[in-house]
Amino acid sequence: MKKDRVIALSTAVLLVVTLLLAGCMPGNVAPKETQNGEAVNQSYPLTVTDDLGREVTLSAKPERIVSLMPSLTEILFALDEGGRVVGVTNFCSYPVEAQEREKVGGIFNLNVESILALEPDLIVTGNSDALAETLSFLEGTGIPYLVVDPQSLEEIELSIIKIAEVVGSSIKGEALAAELQAGRAVIADKVAVIAEADRPSVFVMIDTESLFTVGDGEFLSDLISSAGGVNIAAALGSGYFKMSEEKLFELDPEVIVATFPMRERLLARESWQQLQAVKNGRVYDVNGDLVSRPGPRVVLGIEELYGAFFE
Repeated sequence: MKKDRVIALSTAVLLVVTLLLAGCMPGNVAPKETQNGEAVNQSYPLTVTDDLGREVTLSAKPERIVSLMPSLTEILFALDEGGRVVGVTNFCSYPVEAQEREKVGGIFNLNVESILALEPDLIVTGNSDALAETLSFLEGTGIPYLVVDPQSLEEIELSIIKIAEVVGSSIKGEALAAELQAGRAVIADKVAVIAEADRPSVFVMIDTESLFTVGDGEFLSDLISSAGGVNIAAALGSGYFKMSEEKLFELDPEVIVATFPMRERLLARESWQQLQAVKNGRVYDVNGDLVSRPGPRVVLGIEELYGAFFE
């Protein structure tokens, strides 16, 4: 199924690029209006299916959007739709303009009253246990909300296309997805010539206090593979979980990647001196935003991981 979605995405992107180069659009997707100098080829009311399988209907093009995830905020701004974003979380730090929007709290302590006070006509959100209570509340408000929860790099691109469709910027969404796909292809070509035996085993350390890491079925694990590494936790389970120190020593990764600045502390940890990653100084701090946000900067995250693994 996922393979079919990827093929569909590639075909869609190729079609749009071809049509743009040809300077024409087929009749069934002819632009119906022009706004801010860009042709918009969808009409409202519009119904889409979100990542929870819910049908979400918008009666008109949304003009007041609240974003409850940093990655979704980045997507909206990358689509040049930041002007319609009226509220964001405390963690929505990129781009700089996002920091100027009204704050509605953190992901773990959202202020529902603040959200409602902004009178949004669309809320975009992720899906997690931390958001469950807020999503349950939103069901009774009548405000359309779209749940976006990509689990792979391909699904990030599909999510961008869906969000772009919802906000009336399909052409920009297709172009942005094509740009990410092309960036991933460049790195894939470099990784393809690296022998399997030369691809390092990798442990991703997400929490500063515990061995919280990522297993199979999450885009961060996909990032590691795309950058040429082998995630040692992928075979232990899916999602995010804590690994025991005993298991860490058993698997003995060649590389440790920290998504928070903790390299010096890990290298100095006396009980870890026999881990080969520590012995060889192959513990790296990476930009947590680039590797943890499933948004338009994921290619930069792959590039940073590739640099840690091979440069």
